[in-house]
Amino acid sequence: MGGEGADAGSHRIREGAPDIRGFLERGSFVSVAARIGNDVSGYVCDWDGNGLLLDVRDPGGDPAGYEFLPWSSVERISAG
Repeated sequence: MGGEGADAGSHRIREGAPDIRGFLERGSFVSVAARIGNDVSGYVCDWDGNGLLLDVRDPGGDPAGYEFLPWSSVERISAG
């Protein structure tokens, strides 16, 4: 089964992988794919059970305001 055998080491979590709190820590830069069709990138301001608040940046990296994304509209979040 998974994790057994000669290649078990390749099936483990990478060292230093973040948990949710680290991944969405205030000030972390993330890209969000939203179900409404537009993707946004920016710095995490805050998050809770309702959604995610971002300090949004345009493609050039300039501030473009703040955006609240309810979890129901979030398809995927990427960091790194």
